[in-house]
Amino acid sequence: MDAFYASVELLRYPELRGKPVVIGGGRQAAPEILPDGTRQFARLRQYAGRGVVTTSTYEARALGVHSAMGMMKAAQLAPDAYLLPTDFDSYRHYSRLFKAAVRAFTDQIEDRGIDEIYIDLTGVAGDARDIAAAIKEAVHNATTLTCSICVAPNKLLAKIGSELDKPDGLTILEHADVERRIWPLPARKVNGIGP
Repeated sequence: MDAFYASVELLRYPELRGKPVVIGGGRQAAPEILPDGTRQFARLRQYAGRGVVTTSTYEARALGVHSAMGMMKAAQLAPDAYLLPTDFDSYRHYSRLFKAAVRAFTDQIEDRGIDEIYIDLTGVAGDARDIAAAIKEAVHNATTLTCSICVAPNKLLAKIGSELDKPDGLTILEHADVERRIWPLPARKVNGIGP
């Protein structure tokens, strides 16, 4: 799923679409409802503490903010970013929806967390690109969220490839593509290597 927690929050707060948003502020970062019914959101510059960024929108990432970064450092990079608390109940709800949508295609699923799965399409008849596109559509219909999919010969390449065309990407990686598309990437793109 693409920027999963942030994307779920944008369903609840659509007025923040296209803006830098950081998730992870704790309950004190919950928006305040003003007398006129509008919402007032906390800004990252208001944060004080030792917490870490859970995730951020692509707009905040463009400012240098990323997951697991200290919130105070993130506040230096993007002081005007909006700050929202985490809501794991909502994330679990949308996680169940997206996984159920995928399960309609195959039960050969390896769950890798709340927002990530591996799918074995070996027994699924049809063109890989068409199947992946149908899965993306089913996930979007179930959640209104986007996901990025890579069809590849193994899980390592699928994980790396799913990052190549985010957000809302569909990547097909074959062995012949590895030298051209994977070798130039920094080593940290390999799961488990680097910070």
